[in-house]
Amino acid sequence: MFFFGHLGITLGIAVLLFYLLKIKPDRKIYLAVFIGAILPDLIDKPVGEILLAGSISNGRIFAHTLLFIISLLFIGMYLYKRNNELRGLILCFASFLHLCEDQMWLMPETLFYPAYGFSLPQGTMEAHWWQYFISMFFNTYSFSSGVAHSFYYELIGITILILFFLQKLSVKRRWLQ
Repeated sequence: MFFFGHLGITLGIAVLLFYLLKIKPDRKIYLAVFIGAILPDLIDKPVGEILLAGSISNGRIFAHTLLFIISLLFIGMYLYKRNNELRGLILCFASFLHLCEDQMWLMPETLFYPAYGFSLPQGTMEAHWWQYFISMFFNTYSFSSGVAHSFYYELIGITILILFFLQKLSVKRRWLQ
């Protein structure tokens, strides 16, 4: 899954959860959702595919582990206990959803790191780091049957984001009148 899939699907789940738990989210809460939705990739893609391209060449390393999520959970609980602030817990939840969206249970060596040892799974080595990102982009946005599901997740994410922002604009417009 890529950028819009992670952002939109995580936002949709978060909005539903906010409604069910009667949480009134503000901009800071939504910002925590957006950052948490892409945080594992913001950390792991540059580190694994650029900095460690010659050795690991894997875009799902440290931030795609339960150890990372548990660390975020402890930080979030500390912030909640200290300041009664939900943003840390929401960031943790959104990052956990990212792992679910990436189906990390199919990669237990990464998900349960370091339970299977301290070496991380080897990815596909490319001649240049930018080739990885270009090939992933074109594989995601193609209609071939093997990768079409990624394209559909992107469409779902974009649709949710558009609906969310249209709803926010209509509420703001009504308030201004």
